[in-house]
Amino acid sequence: MLRISLIMTALAACVLAGGDYAMSLAVVIGLQALPALGLTLLTGYTGQISLGHAAFYGLGAYGAALIGSALGLPPILGVLLAAVLVGGIAWAMGWLVFRLKGHHLAMATLAFGIIVQIAFVEMHGLTGGPNGLSGIAPLSIFGKDLITDAQVLPVVWTALILALLFAQNLISSPAGLVMRAIAEGDKVVGSLGNDVAAVKRKVMMLSGFLCAVGGGLYAHYVGYLSPGPFDVGFSVRLLLMVALGGFANIWGVLFGVAFVTLVGEALKPLGAFDVIAYGVLLVVSVIFFPQGLLAGVVDPIAAQARRLRKVVTR
Repeated sequence: MLRISLIMTALAACVLAGGDYAMSLAVVIGLQALPALGLTLLTGYTGQISLGHAAFYGLGAYGAALIGSALGLPPILGVLLAAVLVGGIAWAMGWLVFRLKGHHLAMATLAFGIIVQIAFVEMHGLTGGPNGLSGIAPLSIFGKDLITDAQVLPVVWTALILALLFAQNLISSPAGLVMRAIAEGDKVVGSLGNDVAAVKRKVMMLSGFLCAVGGGLYAHYVGYLSPGPFDVGFSVRLLLMVALGGFANIWGVLFGVAFVTLVGEALKPLGAFDVIAYGVLLVVSVIFFPQGLLAGVVDPIAAQARRLRKVVTR
């Protein structure tokens, strides 16, 4: 609870200091932290690389918009239903790709992401193709539409905090111990009677579900979808967020997402070439800060500051 209190206090302080622009960034950070958290569980704790998580994010977005419109469901219910369906797709995807390992697994997930994005472009009847899908209803609670950032922010961050708490409890459970053991060596885990393949598929399903929840909320937040935001570049950014926060650090996800989001604002003048900068950042992070920028830079600086304060106060 202390972590949640600190996070919410920092969030409130940033929003109050930065105004409407900071509030908009806070919403975006919350939306992108959900798929980044899913990728942390899969890659950081289970050791399974994925370069296709943008596809699950996009499927959740288009799924929530289309399901809600076709069935006349409340937006939140449409988001959850789409997330369940995407979780099923992720489970099936895991059944196919977890026969592979290493760079072969990475290439398979990359191919999946590319195929899904091409489908978004070519399926004009469902997705609107390159022209996009417009007229998506805003989020609503008890019949009241949530239009402004100030109204959407509590919904997004409530979903994120609940997801973080669930992930923390999962990692602290016996199932989490199995996940971490698989990341170290799945043969040993299998020799102890665990169904390694089933565990990987379940984590992939949960990861896809979290991505889809973020995507569904994103769809109702922006009110318009096009294939562009769900490309391979977004998958790379998600991996960078996880790397900077620390691959095996649930709460570090928030740092990684916030850092990449702010860097992204600074890289906007580069246009499509920003993916190169993200790639360089990812390589530098993995090589020089394998435990993440938070543990490799921020924590040591904070520790040094505490030591200096003790010396000064003596």
